[in-house]
Amino acid sequence: MTSTSTPEADKPMPVWVDDCHMDWEWIRRKTKLPTISGNDTAGCLVQDMSNQGRLGATPRGGATLKLTLALEQQEGQGVDGKDDAVPLTLIIKQVPSSGRPLSQQLGLAREALFYNQLAPDIQQGSDNNNKLLPTIHYAWGDMTTGSKVVVMEDLSQQSVDSGIFFGPGNPNNWNRDLPAMVARVGSQPPSAGHVASVTFQAMARIHATFWCRNDLLNDKNEWLRGHSWLLGKGKESWEASMGLVRQCWNTNLEREQRGGEPGTLKWDPLVRATIEAAIQGISWQAQTDRLHTKGQWTLVHGDFWPGNIMWMINNSNNTSSGDEIRFLDWEMVGLGSGPQDLGQYILSNMDPAERRACEHDLVQAYFQELKRCDADNKIDLSWEQCWREYKIGGLERWLWFLVYFVGQEGPLLDWAQFFHNQIASFMHDHEISPSDISQPRP
Repeated sequence: MTSTSTPEADKPMPVWVDDCHMDWEWIRRKTKLPTISGNDTAGCLVQDMSNQGRLGATPRGGATLKLTLALEQQEGQGVDGKDDAVPLTLIIKQVPSSGRPLSQQLGLAREALFYNQLAPDIQQGSDNNNKLLPTIHYAWGDMTTGSKVVVMEDLSQQSVDSGIFFGPGNPNNWNRDLPAMVARVGSQPPSAGHVASVTFQAMARIHATFWCRNDLLNDKNEWLRGHSWLLGKGKESWEASMGLVRQCWNTNLEREQRGGEPGTLKWDPLVRATIEAAIQGISWQAQTDRLHTKGQWTLVHGDFWPGNIMWMINNSNNTSSGDEIRFLDWEMVGLGSGPQDLGQYILSNMDPAERRACEHDLVQAYFQELKRCDADNKIDLSWEQCWREYKIGGLERWLWFLVYFVGQEGPLLDWAQFFHNQIASFMHDHEISPSDISQPRP
């Protein structure tokens, strides 16, 4: 009788020798890298590089892993003509078994599908010397189970997280040695405004590539976030997302009624009134009406903030590599509003004083690049629409996040105060009132 079992090296998810070592043969088979030398029996030692919330008890249970491989050199290519093995590091993003229920609920496997199906269009549309995505050696995802694995190049020695240029405001920067991290770029690091400008113009090229592309609406792309909503379907999943917002807001109200609890927000009256109006305004009809506005949708990152964009550096002289960036973490990729991506980015990190000085120029540079890339005149978006959607779309997206944060316990309540303050200054500066807002955007 012929066995129907899958050979270990052919399995889509990583094969482990033990809790700290990954199987060499699986890596070799999936990545198609040059011949990997080493001890196949012992396997490859893995380090867990996950953030605090995703660390595993052992590397096997982590979400972001780093492994070092020894690649065999071809004859004469080693140091001094010797055939030395050269180490190569790789990053592996995975969903361990413990994280699959949440991954399935949030659809995080879509990142792997994005790298396989849509990322090639981005790479082909960018300069070979200024590609916008990391090199992906292997990607596999299953939306039905939440399983995912992505094997990519390790950018840690070639880049810095661009969020470090925005200062200590964002909670992700609170416990980081920002001066030391910025020093890796040299004596003249870019300003936050310059980083945002480079990022926005690069994103404009991505948005232009996919603007209202009909093939994105095919059934094969139903894994994209917002795909069914754009087609007037998926009301159940949309209502589940909005139900979470209502639940979080009710949790906040209950906490306030008990009174005197640590972590209760200091509310700006305008923000408070806007959230209350937005919660009351939740409507599937309003959602579908907005999404069906002609010419207003494209492929969006969905989790667009400076921490998901890497700024490339030149290791030989410790300087910037000429405004090169790489976009990471496409777990929330979907179909939606391009300018909304920009508003989400600005509100997440930029200091209000710096935002006031440069936001108009940033959005205008994005708009001009979007139009420059529009050779077929397919982008039906005016400057007025772009500017308004940057403000209202970005704000409505952040209202969803803010309500989620205030419904949590512990450190996320401290995060909520920072983002509340960001939103408050944004609303006052742009004279946005509760009547300008429809509802939170999931």
